[in-house]
Amino acid sequence: MTNDTASSYNADIKLREINRLKQKITFNNVPAFYHAVATSLGLAEGMFRYGFENSLDLVLNQQNWNPKKLKCQQGEFGTFNFEQSPRLSIYKVFTHRGFEIHCIPWLNNREVDREFINHPEMEFRRWIPGSMKCLFRLAQLHTFIQSYFDVGDEADLELIKYAHNITEDFVEDLKQRLNVQKVHGITIKAFFEMMGKKHKAGEDFYLPKVYDFNN
Repeated sequence: MTNDTASSYNADIKLREINRLKQKITFNNVPAFYHAVATSLGLAEGMFRYGFENSLDLVLNQQNWNPKKLKCQQGEFGTFNFEQSPRLSIYKVFTHRGFEIHCIPWLNNREVDREFINHPEMEFRRWIPGSMKCLFRLAQLHTFIQSYFDVGDEADLELIKYAHNITEDFVEDLKQRLNVQKVHGITIKAFFEMMGKKHKAGEDFYLPKVYDFNN
């Protein structure tokens, strides 16, 4: 068993253990909200660990990289062997949809968050935010975390911890596979701790700002 395979296997075991704990606590009456978050986590984990078809495939597709802007050598049959990948920034964000990991490309010396097709200065031939920007999503995780402080149990907490670990592993993997210029945003752990403080103080909660830069 390879290290990647072993890691995937252990991850599967961990998620199943958490789900079994939830079944035990609820006498097999698992709430739909928990099931939805656990399912979303399982799908995201499958994309990360097993390479299911996803937006990351589009980002890593070298046929979509611009050889005129990246160091590369031309191979046989008109192919290119790239020595570097396009520059990207990684953002860990909470939106109204849940927790997401976004990637933002660079144009010259700045980040850009809009569509580009065959722009001579872009390191991608085509950049389509709708299909390439969001690499990872855990649906409604912010609402699940908020509900934990009202009615949560041990299994809910373990699922939140596991979600944090999976997403941080995913970001570290991105840093190895892409030319990441910076990683910005809030971790699930930091969000959880912030929510705990607001709940204890009886304060209203607002989603943190995603990012703001001029295009």
